[in-house]
This record gives sequence, structure tokens and C-alpha cells, in this order.
Amino acid sequence: MAVGKMVVDQDKAFHVETHGIDIIPEHQRHGSPKDLFWVWIAGNLTFGEFVIGDLFIQMGLSLWEALAIDFFCAMAYVILGWMSLAGPKAGTATLTISRAIFGIKGNRLPALFSWIDTVGWEAVNTVLTVFALVELFGLTGLPHHGLGVTLAALVISLMSTYIVPILGHETVVVMQRILAYGLALLSIGLFFVVLPHVPWNYAASAHPWAANNTLTFIFGLSVGLMSTVMSWTNYGSDYSRYLPKNVSTKAVVGYTWLGSGIAAIIMLGLGSIVGTLVNSQAYAANPVTAIMKILPGWYDMPFLLVVIAGLITGNYLNSYSSSMSFLAMGAKIHRFASALLDSGIAVAITLYALFLAPAFMAFFQNFLDLAVLVIGPWTGMFLAHYFAAKGDYDAPSLVMDTAQSRYWFQGGINWPAIFIFLLSGVMAFWFVDSALWVSPISKNLLGGMDLSAFVGPILGFVLYWRWYRTRLATHRVPTEPSWPDVKEEGEA
Repeated sequence: MAVGKMVVDQDKAFHVETHGIDIIPEHQRHGSPKDLFWVWIAGNLTFGEFVIGDLFIQMGLSLWEALAIDFFCAMAYVILGWMSLAGPKAGTATLTISRAIFGIKGNRLPALFSWIDTVGWEAVNTVLTVFALVELFGLTGLPHHGLGVTLAALVISLMSTYIVPILGHETVVVMQRILAYGLALLSIGLFFVVLPHVPWNYAASAHPWAANNTLTFIFGLSVGLMSTVMSWTNYGSDYSRYLPKNVSTKAVVGYTWLGSGIAAIIMLGLGSIVGTLVNSQAYAANPVTAIMKILPGWYDMPFLLVVIAGLITGNYLNSYSSSMSFLAMGAKIHRFASALLDSGIAVAITLYALFLAPAFMAFFQNFLDLAVLVIGPWTGMFLAHYFAAKGDYDAPSLVMDTAQSRYWFQGGINWPAIFIFLLSGVMAFWFVDSALWVSPISKNLLGGMDLSAFVGPILGFVLYWRWYRTRLATHRVPTEPSWPDVKEEGEA
């Protein structure tokens, strides 16, 4: 009875979670891999993936080529499943686990990049939620112009978005399960609305984004990979860390892959299909309004609900994992305080974008797209470490900030790993074709292709794998960790 009560007290839905990035003791582990299905299907039934699906059409690809990329991206979510495997093994959050790669202090660099990425997308999604709520106000006959209306939409957005991740892990899991049903039904309903009008013979453009259609298709694969699964890899273990250590690895990968993959094929596919029907200029200016113009009037409200609910469920994960990355940088505060501080920063960015510099949001989104480049090499290195070490972590050492930690390396930093991380990121940068930066290699030698989504992760994986295999003896943990001796970090 006492153990059961402790589990409830530590991680109970609609109560404040007390664990931060400290190790979850085995007797407090709970839940099932099936929970991951609901977390990831709701997290990916978002308007963001819808926009990405349309992007493949705007790049000049045919509908069937775009749908092929959609399928590729859905299959690639197996990577997110692999990234979730370390959670039950180590019992802590993703960016804390990567201390085994970079060192206790060295890991602050990738944790910082992860935090910038996650808190940034929080702000972007909050702004988009405000815009969608204002549209909903107008649809229901409420005032939908002026400062007061925008402020009202912002308050609703903040209340809907941040209460859940501030409460913690189990609240996020429960709410994702609840919202997944409604999101799936509304999204599938949209399929049937647009299905009779789909031009299945929609041909590729005579002026694709890259030098020819084949190169544009490869470009689309890279953009799709970086915009979908690679934007989630730094979240994986945050939601699997409460599972028992001996949980089925196949179940963890399978349910994560199934949930995120189904959501991706629905939303990316819808985006590609709708992209053949809408005016491209109107879509670029305001995608929500452009799509509503092709829908029957009776479906306008369900569509807006899909947009709003999808943005909110995506932000549940953004906000929760952002607070985990903040703690992984070394902040000595409670998870609750970290979540509050993180949310405050996201709100400040949102206010700036809404009221002071509206054009800032377009620049900021492009910046975040480039920032994800850093996540690619980190993802490759994380997976290389997991598979080379066979998921064997010295969990107590992950939360020690002293030289007694097995992951202290040289002064708390694993310099070879830092070098591989930076080198892989720089190499990926030279294969980019984006709104803010076009590499001369991409422009002059690759016909306009962007291969950064392949270069960064593959190079990071290969280089770290080779380095780790030569130093295996210095990393290997010979004995099972002693859970009672774990020193907590991120908690008072």
C-alpha cells in the first residue's frame, strides 16, 4: 500500500508531478507502452504536419510523388521509437541521458540547442493558436478584430496549453489519450470531405524547386525527414522514462512508431491532397483561410477545431520537454518551477510576435528550421551510443555533477564527442537550401537539393560509433546501478 501511494503521489494525473530529471526508481515505474501510442498520435495530428504535406506540392512534385514522401516520413518515425528506448533503461529524460555521450558539463551545449528549439516551437504554436481562435470567434458571430479580441484569444490559448504540461507527465499522457480520439475523427472526416474533389492525376510542375524532378523529390525527402521525425527525437525518452526497466523494447518502438506514423500519414497526406486544391499564393499568405475557402461551410468549425486542438496537443509535448531540456542544462530548481519559467519565456516571445513585431514570426520559424539541423547530428550520436552500449547506462552517474560520475570525462566534458557534434553540424550546414541560408554546395553542385537531414545524422552516427567502439572499455558499466544511492538533480 505504501509503495502504491508513493507512485500515485509522484506522478498522478491532474496533480503536480514531483520528479524532474532525477532517476525514476524502479518501484515507482508504472504505465504501459500502449500509453506511448496516445502520446504520439495526438502530438502529431497537428496542423504543422498538414502544412508540410502541402509543401511537397508547392515544391513542384506530383500528388503521387508527394504521397510517396508522406509515406517515407511516416515510416521514418521508427527513429522516434528507437529514441524512446533509452528512457526505461536510464529512467530519466532524453537530454539528461545524452550526458553519457557529452559529459555532465559538455552536455549543456546540446541541451541548450534542444531548449531553444522546443521553447521556440512553443511560441510559434501559441501564435498560430491565437490566429485560429480569432477565426473561430468570427465563425461563431463573436467579435474577431482588435486588441481586446487578440488578448482574449491569447488568454484562452495559454490556459489551454500550459496548465497540462506544468502539472506533469501523467497529466500529459491522459490528456493526449482523450484528445487523440476527437482529433482522429475530425481529421479523418476531412479526408471524406475533400476526397471527391482530389485530382489524382495532378502532375509535377515544369518549374520544380531543384534542377529537375528527381532532385526535387530527394530534396522533399530531406525536408520531410527534418520537419517531421527529426523535430521530435529530442523528446522520445521524456515520455517513456516511467516505464519499467525490463519493458518490451519491441512494444516501446512499436507503439511509438504506430501512433506517430498513423498521425503522420493522415496529416501529411491531407496536406498534400489539399495542396492540389488551394490557391498557392493564398495558402502562403494564410493557410487556414485558404483551406476554409475550399471546404463546405458546415465543416469550417470542425476544421478549426482540428487546427486548434492539434496545436495545443503538440504544445503539451513542446512545453513539457522544453522544461526537461532546461533542467538538463544544469538548473537547480524543481520541475514545476522550470515549467513555469519556460512557459513565461515562450509567452514573452509570443507577445513580441503578436504585438510588437509580427514579421518576426516568419523569420523565427525559418530560424527554428535551421536550428533543427543541430538536432540531426545529436540524434545520430544518441542512437550510436545506445546501440553500441546495448542500452547499458550507469543511471546514478547521469545525475551526478562531480568527478565521481562515470560520465565526467575531462573536467565534465567529453571533447571528442563535442568535436564530432560540431563537425557533423557544420557539415550538414553546407548541404542546406533554406529561406535563410543557401549553401553554395547545394546551389552549384547539387542542383538546389537540401541533403542536411541525411548528412548530419549519418555523419554523427558513424563518427561517434567508430570513436565509441575504440573506447568501449572506458564507457561500459559493469554492474547494475544502486537506485537508493541516486543523487537527484532538478529537485529541491
